[in-house]
Amino acid sequence: MPLPQEIQEELERKRREEHLQAERDSFRAHVRTALMCVAWSILGLAFMGWGLHTDDPDLGQIAWKGGMVVGYAGILVTLIRAHSKAKDRGDA
Repeated sequence: MPLPQEIQEELERKRREEHLQAERDSFRAHVRTALMCVAWSILGLAFMGWGLHTDDPDLGQIAWKGGMVVGYAGILVTLIRAHSKAKDRGDA
């Protein structure tokens, strides 16, 4: 037996609102992930820049390579975490 029209419209409205909320949450998560990747890149570049401007060659190498590790590892961890949360939300 089909549902009455008013009940069917109410269910459609509710599902539409849930869909919009899910899209909004997904968009916010993607924006946050992108901003975190940019932040890790800037932090890594700051360490690398500091490594270029030090007078001690050993400290400069440590800062240069540390900047690479911080930047790339931060981006990698951010993307892995974002993928895991997207799977938990049902996005991926």
